[in-house]
Amino acid sequence: MHIKRKLKYPLWKIPYFLIKSLLIFIQLIRTGILSLLIENQYFNKQTELILKVLNFIFGNNNQKDIGKKLSNVLINLGPGYIKFGQALSTRPDILGKKTCDELKILQGQLKPFSNSVAKKIIEEENENLIQESLASFDENPIASASVAQVHTGILKNGIKVAIKILKPNIHEQLFKDFTFFYWITKFLEFFVPSIKRLKLSKNVEVLSEVSLNELDLTLEASAADELAENFKDHQHYKVPKIYWEFTTKNMLVLEFIEGIRIDDLEALKASKHNIKNITEIGTEVFFLQVFRDGFFHGDMHPGNILIDKDGALIPIDFGIMGRLSNKDRQFLALLLTYLLNKNYRKVVEIHDEANMLGKDVSHDHLSQAIRAISTPLLNKPIGEVSLAKLLGQILSLSKKFNIEVQPQFTLLQKTMLMAEGTTRQINPNINMWELSRPLIDKWITDTHDPFKVLEEWFHKNKIALLKIPEIINKIDEILSKK
Repeated sequence: MHIKRKLKYPLWKIPYFLIKSLLIFIQLIRTGILSLLIENQYFNKQTELILKVLNFIFGNNNQKDIGKKLSNVLINLGPGYIKFGQALSTRPDILGKKTCDELKILQGQLKPFSNSVAKKIIEEENENLIQESLASFDENPIASASVAQVHTGILKNGIKVAIKILKPNIHEQLFKDFTFFYWITKFLEFFVPSIKRLKLSKNVEVLSEVSLNELDLTLEASAADELAENFKDHQHYKVPKIYWEFTTKNMLVLEFIEGIRIDDLEALKASKHNIKNITEIGTEVFFLQVFRDGFFHGDMHPGNILIDKDGALIPIDFGIMGRLSNKDRQFLALLLTYLLNKNYRKVVEIHDEANMLGKDVSHDHLSQAIRAISTPLLNKPIGEVSLAKLLGQILSLSKKFNIEVQPQFTLLQKTMLMAEGTTRQINPNINMWELSRPLIDKWITDTHDPFKVLEEWFHKNKIALLKIPEIINKIDEILSKK
């Protein structure tokens, strides 16, 4: 069944959703999060006035330990909200470094379910794994995230493995959260028609489908396999090996690789890792995934990226992956290039060529508007430039200039925000987009080089081409018999 049908809700639930929305909003206000956002001036004057009144009635102006309070609220609300908090934890430019540090508990340090339940699930999935294949099994999990927790074990051949198991009833819990998110977006689109162009409900559909696929660990294993194949020749990006013989829908067994979290600067420096090199490798890997392969890790918060003893990046948790068509990649590459080069006229033209502009949209006026929002952001110190934020600003022009928002970029935008946030956390003086610019330029040149295009086409179709003489001979035989 299509995800849109699954997310539909009975009308009798609407009063329940309204009350729930109000209660959640009040909970968030009481954490002090609203006073923090007001202080940083993220809203226009009218909205800010309304929020100040609400904050006065329900809020808490004490901003001490906001991150801890917010973490507790999100954990209590459910796994869907935890995922939202994970994304926020990578954005010190929005919440501040201290608050983001306090939110890191959402990246794999959540309260685990009991050891007995974990062992029971493993035995139900593969009764021979613990009894026959493992020399040892650690009942204490090394990580517990929003949808699963991870244990370690050692196979009888001496190889250490990580055993990921889904949390009990997680499918029902996550689906419940997404149904509520879907209702909120539909509610907003009905009562505020101007935001329809943002396609919020469609974005929830996309994210719901991606996240619910995360609950089938055989799909995660397949994604890890594909990513490993794409990077089999890359020395500085190592995807753990999947043990298919033990992997099921509810359990994933993969190679355990020791490593340090990418945002643990003290540990990285103590191990004499080169932070600049790590930043450059991460940028290159992000570029290769998005532009070369069109297949990228969609949950790149710091808890999912480790650094091994040799300085290689080790990705973990492959439940959320994204894909981009070649057409999408071409558009994105040109968009980023033109923005970085401040060629705003070209930004407008590629939107037009992609049929993303409404009728009678003035190219001159749109170009001027993009310049107005881009210049302040691009003129900041290099370490503060945020292309992800800039794309969000361009998105805000969708109503005025009738720009069609493309849902396929939703996950990518989230990933870009996380990648930017992680890069800024470990190396504030380096901007990943400046590092990736020559890579993107070369990719654009290569993809438009007719000789390289012809070479790629020949490579893809060489088997068929080699059969042409055989086909011709068969045709001759048929004709000669007549």
